[in-house]
Order: sequence, then C-alpha cells, then structure tokens
Amino acid sequence: MKTALRALRALIRNPLRATLLIGVLSVSIGLTLIMITVNGAFATRMDDIESGVGTDVTVRPAGSFGGGFFAGGFARNGNDPNDANAQNNNNQTQAAQPAVLTDQDIDKIASVAHVTGVARTLTVPYTGTELTSSLPTPQGRQGRGGPRPLLVTGTDDPSTLATVGVQNVQLTSGRTFTSDEMSANVALMGQALAQANGLSTGSTFKLNNTDFQLIGVFTTGTQFGDNSIFIPLTTAQTLFGRTGEVDQAIVRADTGSNVDQVATDIRQQVGTDKVDVTTDQSVIDRITAPLSDARDSSRIGTIVALIASGAIILFSIGIVARQRIKEIGILKAVGASNWHVIGQFGVETAGISIVAALIGALATFPLAQKVADGLLSSPSTGGNGGRGQALLAGATRTGGLLGSVNIAVSPEVFLYALAIAIGLAIVATVVPAWYVGRVRPAEVLRHE
Repeated sequence: MKTALRALRALIRNPLRATLLIGVLSVSIGLTLIMITVNGAFATRMDDIESGVGTDVTVRPAGSFGGGFFAGGFARNGNDPNDANAQNNNNQTQAAQPAVLTDQDIDKIASVAHVTGVARTLTVPYTGTELTSSLPTPQGRQGRGGPRPLLVTGTDDPSTLATVGVQNVQLTSGRTFTSDEMSANVALMGQALAQANGLSTGSTFKLNNTDFQLIGVFTTGTQFGDNSIFIPLTTAQTLFGRTGEVDQAIVRADTGSNVDQVATDIRQQVGTDKVDVTTDQSVIDRITAPLSDARDSSRIGTIVALIASGAIILFSIGIVARQRIKEIGILKAVGASNWHVIGQFGVETAGISIVAALIGALATFPLAQKVADGLLSSPSTGGNGGRGQALLAGATRTGGLLGSVNIAVSPEVFLYALAIAIGLAIVATVVPAWYVGRVRPAEVLRHE
C-alpha cells in the first residue's frame, strides 16, 4: 500500500510529465485498438462474403450453355420442341434433343463432400400461341417461327429465382411459390409479359394447354428477363414431358474455400465428358481483393502500433528513471529494497498505461469506422460476364460491397485495452529495474 501511495504522490508531483506520457501513449494504444477492431471486422466481412457470394457451383450438361434454352434449340417450324402437339407431328418437325442432367447425376452431385444444397432448374423456350411474347418480333423472322419465345423455367428453389438472363428478380406483387407447391399449377410472370397479356396477380392463364394461376409478378430490369415465367420444377417436368430431367444445377458449397474442391469432386463423380462445371471463385477473388489488402494493412498497423507503444513507454520510463536517480538513491538509503523501488515505478507505469488505454479505447468507438473506410478501396468492374459482372456492377452502384463494412466496436475493446496496458507496464519495468540495480546510494548522495 505504501508503494502505491508513493507512486501516486510521484505522479501528482509532476502532472505535466504524467499528462504528456498519457497523451502520447493513448495515441499509440488507441491506434492499436482501432487496428485490432478493424482487422476483426474485415475478417468477419470476408467470411460473410465468402458464405454468400462465390459458394455456388454451376453444373450443366457438357457442351450446353444457358440451360435448355440454348441446349435444345427449336423445331424447324418454330414450335416449342417440348410442346405436346409438336411431338405428335413427327412428319412436320424434328426437334433437337436437349442435353440433360438426370436424377442419378443429381444424386452423385449431392453426395459430394462440402455440398450443402442443390437447386435444380429446367428451362424451356415456349412459342405456343396461348401467350403473347412481350418482345418485338425481329425483322426477317415473320413467317419463320414468328415472335421470340417465352422463357419458362421450372425450379425447386423458390427462394432464389434465377435463370438465363434473370439474376435479380424483384417481386412487384404477389408471392413466390413454396416448397409445398412443387407439383402445383402456379406461376410467376415477368411484368412486361403480364402486361402484354393483360394479366395480374390472381389471374389464370393457359400454358401448353394447362391452366395456371398467376401468384406473383416480378421485374428484372431487362426485356429478356421480363419475358419469362417461373413455375415449380415438378410441374415443368410434367408439363413438357421431361420427368427426371433438369438442364442445370446450382450447387452450394459450405464455404468459399471449398468451392474449387467441390467443383473438382463433381467432375470426378459425374464425369468431365458429361458435365461442364463453373464457379464464382474469380468473382469472390475480385470482390475481396481490396478487403484482403486492407486487412493486411490493418494487421501491419496493429504490429507497428504495438511496437510504437512499447518503444514509447520504454523510452519515456527510461528518461524518467534517469532523471530520478537521486530519488532512487535516497529511497535505497533509507532502507527501501530494490523490489520496493521497482514496484513503485511499476505502479506508476501501470497507472499511466491504464489511463492511456482507457482513453484509447474510448477513441476507438468514433474513429474505427473512419479508419476502415480509409483503408478500403472500391472494387473495379470488368468483363467477367454473367453473374459475376452483375455482382460487381451492383457493388459499384451501392458504393461497393466493401464500402458496406460496418465496424461494430464491442465492449471487449476495453479488455484488449487492459491487456495491452498490463503488458506495457510489465515491459516497462525492465528499464527502472536496470537503473535501480545500478544505483549505489553512497555515490548518489556524495555527488549531491
């Protein structure tokens, strides 16, 4: 207790010195705490991006592109190749057979390690006369197949409606179908297509001679996407005579780090001659590159700030101990042991470090977000095509995926501050211990 009181009196006797030490040290500790907080937020954000973007693996039949829309082609007379009437008229038309994935292929894909889900889609170009296309008929097509086909997509993942040219579906009215409606005659329709046919949510319409209820209307922001229809997968397979077949599977890996391994395993399981496998790994690499650089910078900043804090406290305590040689000699002359004197300096250092750490912790709350924003740079967009290009373009429009990194400073920062303060106090006792061990009271008093 006496040692602590002497340390407190020593600090009070020279408030300017104590204030300067606290001010300089609080800057270094505050920077350290900010960098620790920012680095943790960057790591969390990267995990979030990897879990939500870049974990999809697209599997299509070998040689196909864009699912059934491009794989199968059209009949010569322009009818839907899967239309029942066209199939019954083999003398007039011969449709190309689309490449498909079977249930056996899907089972092999689902059995691959680190696969958390498989979303199946069946895409059919429909040119029946029951619905009017919202796209204008291109010149030269009149009399040779008529207007452009509608895009009908069956899916078993109603939470994510994606198909050729449709990556960002937004409902304008109604709802999507549920997992319990995989065999129901319900549909979602693009806004332009619904308007071209005078339909709205709740209306009924015919598709391939079958009555459907329109339960939702969506928009994609593109003419091609708004000329499409979504229906449950089982319904689509039955409607177009494609039972047990799909033309695309979106496989979701558990983490972004396992995407490449999942893609490799799928190729081995199903066969490289049967499927084409693509990933979004290049997208996530481009998105997270600035974030990864910023995280590395924050780590370096943390190390530099810690070294600076240690150097400041050592240098400052060294100067203070040298200036107080006489005080050390008098204490030893009146019977104080080396450990008592070292303890006094240790208490003084601990007090300064703790106060500086608290100030630094408080400064972390308003400054951490600004430091994070300064470390980040906007991702560049490029011709990656498809979903990747859409993701990067969307990131730019919203100020960047990385710009949305929100730094949430938790109360745990005070624990970090306390740990740093204790560590600095322990390190700083090395200097006074060295001085105290060298001081001989008789020599000090003789020169005075």
